[in-house]
Formats: sequence, structure tokens, C-alpha cells
Amino acid sequence: MTQRTVIITGGNSGLGFQCAKTIASNDHNWHIVIASRNSKRSLEAIDKIKLITDNDNLSTLNLDLSSLVSVRNFVDEYKKCNLPPLKGLVCNAGIIVKDNQVTEEGYERTFGVNHLGHFLLVDLLVDELVQPARIVVVSSNTHNPNVREGRFAVAKYLGGKDLADPDKVKELSWMQRYTTSKLCNILFTYELDRRCKQKNMDITVNAFDPGFTPGTNLMDGGKFKNVLIKSPIIKIPMKISGIVSSTPKKSGKAMARLLLDPLLEKTSGKYFQILEEIKSSEESYDKDKAHELWDSSIEMTKGF
Repeated sequence: MTQRTVIITGGNSGLGFQCAKTIASNDHNWHIVIASRNSKRSLEAIDKIKLITDNDNLSTLNLDLSSLVSVRNFVDEYKKCNLPPLKGLVCNAGIIVKDNQVTEEGYERTFGVNHLGHFLLVDLLVDELVQPARIVVVSSNTHNPNVREGRFAVAKYLGGKDLADPDKVKELSWMQRYTTSKLCNILFTYELDRRCKQKNMDITVNAFDPGFTPGTNLMDGGKFKNVLIKSPIIKIPMKISGIVSSTPKKSGKAMARLLLDPLLEKTSGKYFQILEEIKSSEESYDKDKAHELWDSSIEMTKGF
């Protein structure tokens, strides 16, 4: 089979690492680019995957999603690498910021990393994708106020420019900033899908919820949280509440499926919770908000 390339942001740990490992294990024809701001950790992850899978088709490039300059530099460096055709892009990296931080360009950091950095990355790479191709955008069911996960900090869409403004988002809690960024991920996914279809591009675009997944950098807590989530003490109330839990390994495999499964080659504009296709929130299907987010994101990333 023809060699091809996939880029995975945040592929050096947690969910992204498990996705990269699954792809490397299942198909040696994929060249996997781990895009991360921590080169040391990425090289360590690559060594682990090579040892486990006996697959040498991995490399890393520096990417800091909190810097639009870094996103542009990443794309420029990628183009110089002369890798096999780009057939997949996984927008996996994400953060939760508990205090008031900004990106290099002065945008609110949660929105800047979780949405805006990925928006620019996709915008710069979409024409590099060799069709048929697939894009996966990691979101979270916390975006949905009508499910248990989303009731603790209801997402509040203020408009793209206001969400990027550190002063305007002070009315939102740190967790609301996160859940709203996950809503933006889905609005972006559906709008990108519509635009690809309008241009007759053979590119599938789907959003992915990994479930409640301790053991990732996003939810830092180390071994204690991993032990806790596996215990009956926490599993019973989580099951009663309806919160879907998982592990990085299980969800990483499910995410890789969106890239690898031939049965999904025409599935696009959908939302998956681990292995199941489900409906996202009512607000996430709002085409006006998606269009506004797209236009404001284009304006904020102009020149990069």
C-alpha cells in the first residue's frame, strides 16, 4: 500500500500517544508526525512506540499552539520534510487553564490553544492534504449543557473575538472557558465539513469525545486519579450520573479508528463519543455561530 502521513498534535502523551501507537501498530504504511512543543518528550514517545510496534515511520516537529508564529513555522518545516502524502490530521492537543493567561498574540489562552491554533493549522494544511483524507478534531461532551458532563460549567458562546479577548471572558469561569472552547471545536468541525463538501473535496471531518479520561496531561493528577477512576467507589456514582468514563488507551484506539476504519471513509460532519456516533449539543449545530466563528478566526489569524 502507498505510504502516507498523519499529523497528530499532542501525540507524545495520553490520548494522542495511544492514537499514534495504535496507528503504528496497525499499519506500517503510515508515517506519523508527532506535533508538540516538548521535543524531548516527543522523542521519548517515538522511541517507546518504535520499541512496541517495530515501526520506524515516526518523526516529530515542534509546534506550540499558543503561538500563531509557531503554527506557521511548523507548517513551513513540515513542507520541507518531503514526507509521504498527507492523508490525516488529528487535532488532539488541548489545555485547561485555571488562571488568566494569554497566548503569544495576546488572545485568551484556552481559546487560543484549543481552537485558534488548530484553526490556523488546518487552514494552512488543508490544501496539503492529498484526497481522500481525514481530519479528526478532539472535543468533549462537556460542551453540552443537556448532559451530565456539561451541567457543571455551561458553555457560553460570546462570539469568536470576545472569546479571544482576555477582558471579555472574565465573566466566564476557567471551566466555562474550557467547555466553550470544546463547543468551538464542534462548530469548527461542522463548518469545515460544509466547506469541504461545497468545494467537492474528498475530506472527512469528524469531532471526537474521548469521554472522562484521567491519565492525560489535560487532567493532571497522576497515579492517584488513575487508581481512583478504576475503583468501584467512583465508578458507581459516575454510572448513575451518566458520565461516560474511559482510559487513554481505549479512547486513543477509538480515535485512531476514525482515521483507519474503511467503513468510515464517507462518514463526515459527525460527532463520536468513543466508538458511538451521537448527537452533539443543539447549539453546536447553529450555522450562524459556526460561520461567525470561522470569519472571526480568519481575521484573527490573518498574516500568519
